[in-house]
Amino acid sequence: MTKDLQTDNKDESFTLDNSAQQLYKQFAGLDEKSRATESTASSSALMQLLNQEEKLLDYYRLLLAEATGLFVGILANSRFAVLAKENDQKIKVFVGTLKRIAKFPKFDGRIICRLRGQQCPSGKVGSETYDYELSFGNFLLDFQVAKIVAEREKAHGAAIYTKLMDAFNSLSAMKIFNFSIIIGKGDEEDYQRIEENIRQLVRYFSAEKDPDRPVVNDEHGRPSINLTTLAAINNLKPAALQKLVDQIGPKLLGPEPAEELNLFTTAYDVVFASKRYRELLKRPPIEINNVQWLAHSLQNDRKQTAQTVQVSRFVLAKYGSNPRMASEVMASINSGGYANIRTEVMGKRLTKASDFLNLAAENTNKETLQGEALQNIEAGLDRVSDTVYDNLTIQDGEVSTVNDEGHKTEWSFHEKIFGLLRFFKQRSTTKKKVKDIANRLVLFDSEDYSVIARNFKVTEKEAAHLLDLLRACFDDNGHFRRNFFEKNIPEFVRYDSKVFEFLWHYLKELPLRNDRVAFLNALHILVVRLKQPQEALGILLADIFNQAAVINFSDRNGLILGNILLRRTYLASASNIELTPDEALLVKKELNQHMVAEAVKFFGQNQECLIQKVRRITEALLLKSSVQDTEEGVMQPRFLLYLQRELIIFLSLLGGESARIIVQGVVQEFGNPDSNYYQEMRRKENLRHSLQLLQVATRGLRRFEDPQCQALIDAVLTREKDFIYLCEDPAHQAYVKTVMDRISRPD
Repeated sequence: MTKDLQTDNKDESFTLDNSAQQLYKQFAGLDEKSRATESTASSSALMQLLNQEEKLLDYYRLLLAEATGLFVGILANSRFAVLAKENDQKIKVFVGTLKRIAKFPKFDGRIICRLRGQQCPSGKVGSETYDYELSFGNFLLDFQVAKIVAEREKAHGAAIYTKLMDAFNSLSAMKIFNFSIIIGKGDEEDYQRIEENIRQLVRYFSAEKDPDRPVVNDEHGRPSINLTTLAAINNLKPAALQKLVDQIGPKLLGPEPAEELNLFTTAYDVVFASKRYRELLKRPPIEINNVQWLAHSLQNDRKQTAQTVQVSRFVLAKYGSNPRMASEVMASINSGGYANIRTEVMGKRLTKASDFLNLAAENTNKETLQGEALQNIEAGLDRVSDTVYDNLTIQDGEVSTVNDEGHKTEWSFHEKIFGLLRFFKQRSTTKKKVKDIANRLVLFDSEDYSVIARNFKVTEKEAAHLLDLLRACFDDNGHFRRNFFEKNIPEFVRYDSKVFEFLWHYLKELPLRNDRVAFLNALHILVVRLKQPQEALGILLADIFNQAAVINFSDRNGLILGNILLRRTYLASASNIELTPDEALLVKKELNQHMVAEAVKFFGQNQECLIQKVRRITEALLLKSSVQDTEEGVMQPRFLLYLQRELIIFLSLLGGESARIIVQGVVQEFGNPDSNYYQEMRRKENLRHSLQLLQVATRGLRRFEDPQCQALIDAVLTREKDFIYLCEDPAHQAYVKTVMDRISRPD
């Protein structure tokens, strides 16, 4: 039993009935290994549509992996003259593969590869040295995604996965920590430039150990592959470009750097910032170890500031001769460098960050360098899992952890990083207390108040007041009291989205259903008064979709709140709700476009998560509908149908091609009375809930204003008698007629 459900140490008056305990203990997150039978899944119209969408994405992932393997193989072969003919063939195949990738509907014209270095592909510490990430736009491929594709695509996936990991290993060995390939519009001239660029790179690597090879050095006097390639593809003498770089260097790195160059990290950047040189010189479509990809995580805003540029320049000056070290140090002072990180890897990363802070202390610009780095480190550590902090022991100025084999690792960090770790570890402890706030024996102390004060940017007195308000929302038996919560909403709103995050993550899975419903309606009133509701929407979407394989009871409530946040006006009938009213689908001008944009952006970056979530809900529904009895406390088909209903309303309000495909799939699935879903359904009371979902899905589909969608709805209406034959109950017949009548009427 989870800690927050242990009642042994609680006040005797706190009681929780057994069925609620079992429900919360076992099924707060549903990720059963059982799946719908293969025959049922394969005949599901919705599953077929999801499979088609998945296959399309997998096709381009396989192409991206193949292109990467070819590109790295070409560079590796360039050191061996006997492989010149093989390389010629590989170059042609590589360019052909790029042409196929460019056909992807959302291709943005640039492929990027960067060393992420924070996860372990082999499962062993040390393998983070070849943890790379490929992307174009919001389309991403790393070792984890490649492994999933390998499982789905049995014929080609395994071989591609092996080749991709070999390519990542080779990139690490060749000290290449990022590269970008700009295809541009994809004209034939663009591909000719790419081919020419690759041949110049082959020459560069083949002559790498030749001291007489023509190279252009950067502003630090180190050989630069990008500057050398720039000279070659523009038929410039290396000496001429070197002269220009030598003129720019002092303006970047001299005792009085030029203010107009504050936003440029390298001489290479400056060359293309000048209109004159942009018109004279063709930029290489392929760039390797460009510092802008060392300086910025792909998940972060790429807009540079003078402060980040100063940090980048400092790192290059200190570590530029060692690209691996430069990459690792930049990752250690970048917030994105701590996402989904393991404890041991985080220790290594913070050691590099400590080295940076110690070196920066000797610089005249100490405050700027350290301030920018610490701000990024804190932002990164803020998103690290509490499990990582729970695995740390902090004592006597040392930080340590013990792995599964019992091996202890110790680190000694810069004092400011040590302070950050102490804060986040204490925050993890305080969070556990908040999660168990209904227990009257849980006591908060000054450290808890200090943590909450810092987290919410309030005083410790205000933090204590916030906890008192929250505790008052539970009675002596641990039940949620909505009236107390609503009375204190003006106080909660002062903390805006921070308090929403606080409340959602730790109270969303209250054990008793009545408490969860009361909490949902209390949050409904809170969210409409938030000053920054987009942050609340982001919190909800991340919680629902980032673990797409898991279905939580809270997912439905999260989508109900999401459906509220997408609208500028709130339906009067929604003051006490368990479901979003159908009338929400009538909203058009009243849509909150800022919220819509926030959700569209999220799904653009997490398209696979959306597909996987719908797939998981559908699989669970197909499975549970085909059995006569469901265990006590397990998610019933009714709940899954309601969850699907909320998701369909949300997607219909958002619009877009991916949303249309999913909504259309639901109409095809639930609008066909001959489908395996209906024919294998064991509990006929679920027919009503299925028809409710069909009614909402058809109303949602009309919002897309697609003639094919209307044809599909018309086809559903022709099956009224077949729906009636599914059950002999006269009430069912009447309900089918009501639903069909509603479907036939345009909104």
